[in-house]
Amino acid sequence: MGLFSSPQRVIRAVLVSQVLMGAAIVGIDMMRSPGSAAPGLFAPPAQGPSVRPYRPDLRPSDPSRPGAPAMRPMPDQLEFSEDDDQIAITGQIAPGDGDRFVAWLEEARPQATQVALDSSGGSVSDALAIGRSIRSVGLTTTIQDGAVCLSACPYILAGGRERLVEEGGVVGVHQHYFGKNTILPAFMAVADVQRAQASVMDYLDQMGVDLRLMPLALRTPPDEINILTPEQLRDLNVITDAQEG
Repeated sequence: MGLFSSPQRVIRAVLVSQVLMGAAIVGIDMMRSPGSAAPGLFAPPAQGPSVRPYRPDLRPSDPSRPGAPAMRPMPDQLEFSEDDDQIAITGQIAPGDGDRFVAWLEEARPQATQVALDSSGGSVSDALAIGRSIRSVGLTTTIQDGAVCLSACPYILAGGRERLVEEGGVVGVHQHYFGKNTILPAFMAVADVQRAQASVMDYLDQMGVDLRLMPLALRTPPDEINILTPEQLRDLNVITDAQEG
């Protein structure tokens, strides 16, 4: 059966994880406070070397590159620019960024055929919208050496007709966190989570990404990030090719 379980087990794992996530939402919200500090980037990993602490406003350091900076700031909303044959999308994915990207495309009318991503993630719905926009115009998406694509960003990556990750590029997933300090009855929380996860699964299927990606995300808490290996990226069709440095 290889590295991952059968499709039936994948679906079962997704459904069980959704129920557990919904039941835990109230507890998570009560424990979090707006001023609480995120774990340090060098805190011990919870599940092995592929899982690291996560902060959306900072890029993680790369332990394989001793000279890399430990922390580099990430803009609080996406920034769009074009240079030669490349569109750069950088920053956290803020609510409204999906519409901002469409407006930027209409105004800038870029001639580039490739989108370079460097994002720590953020709004899932906006990531899906941006991914659909990228697919509609047939662009290639890429994560370059030293760039990151975390949390919701892989959904933008999935929008590319061709999807590339250079050696030194980092792609990571974790559980979605919908909203802050939202106290809901458990049954409402479960229903909301299931609807949101269903929309993500539909999107991944339409983009040609293997749904076995979902359990890897759902097993990883929102304050941690599961860094995908090159083998996982290829096996799950997150990338359509790999560039070797």
